[in-house]
Amino acid sequence: MNRTTAHYAGITHGRDQSPAAPLMTLTYRSRATSPLSETQLGDLQHTAAARNRAEGITGMVIYSDNRFFQWLEGPPASIARIWSSISRDPRHADIEALSVHAAPTRLFAKWSLKLTTGQGDPLIEEVTASTVSSTNAGAERLAALAIAAEPTEARRLLTAAYTEFRSISALTELLIEPAARCLGDLWAADDCGEYDVTLGLCRLQTFLREVAAESVQQRVEHPLVVLVAPLPGEIHMLGATLDAEALWQAGHDTRVRFPSTEQALERIVATNWFDAIDLSLSPAFSRQHRIDRMRHIVDSVRRASKNPALVVIAGGRAFNDRIASSADVHADASCTSAAHLCEDIARARGSRQHEQAGVGIPRAL
Repeated sequence: MNRTTAHYAGITHGRDQSPAAPLMTLTYRSRATSPLSETQLGDLQHTAAARNRAEGITGMVIYSDNRFFQWLEGPPASIARIWSSISRDPRHADIEALSVHAAPTRLFAKWSLKLTTGQGDPLIEEVTASTVSSTNAGAERLAALAIAAEPTEARRLLTAAYTEFRSISALTELLIEPAARCLGDLWAADDCGEYDVTLGLCRLQTFLREVAAESVQQRVEHPLVVLVAPLPGEIHMLGATLDAEALWQAGHDTRVRFPSTEQALERIVATNWFDAIDLSLSPAFSRQHRIDRMRHIVDSVRRASKNPALVVIAGGRAFNDRIASSADVHADASCTSAAHLCEDIARARGSRQHEQAGVGIPRAL
């Protein structure tokens, strides 16, 4: 059994802070939605430190130039709960998980949350520099196992991780999506072929459906009707599968289609009402050459749509890696992770309704 698999397989529930308890390290960066004063930063640190103490979490956060960088370490179950809260916090945006992996020891054991607003701390500078360029060891291992001749170990790793996280959202953002990007990196390094990448993504998609089989859909008063589809011609379906699972769990009326042509997609939106459409490119490859085509398709979908206020979300590795933006493809927003798709749709829909109200266009219900 490899180290990462052993780590997940040995996890137990609860907030065990004993030296022998498994440790996980999570790092991320984000952008504050508005500048924070010293008082606001103090309040943030006080609240977060109390929550971290209750969860057995230690770590540090840097706030500089309206950006956050945070390092968290502790029991995997606690990390998953803290990350779920962080991902929903409206005080920051452009949240990007940089690394999540098993850790042999804590680096910030003295602090529930150390806060710094400047440079000069050698330890923090060293940690920040190394983490920004670090890789997700668990995702690398999962990617390698997904293209192995026998994928049993990949299934076991994912199942064990979900048993601990109990969160499809955390599993998606911290393990499955990074593994998909690792598969693309293996191809770029000539360590595997495109067939292997496609096979690996299909296996990840299958394993996700297995672990998500027991998921329960939330109840919402006014669910949105959302079309989820890969861009016509895109052969990698994992991104659409992850997005559909996130939307379904959130209680929305999710329709998944795989149109083979632009005309087929136009017919779908012309004959059915959708509040939003989620179009995705490959989660493994950047697909830079398809950005212009995606913009053309987004424009044609808007023209064909029964809903004049249709919200269009674009996703895929190109947007996760900031190679392309929503403006580049004429979408209302770009989604960097399925874990944030519902929030992305809500924000884009709110912005569109606000714009329409300003020019007297009736709002879509």
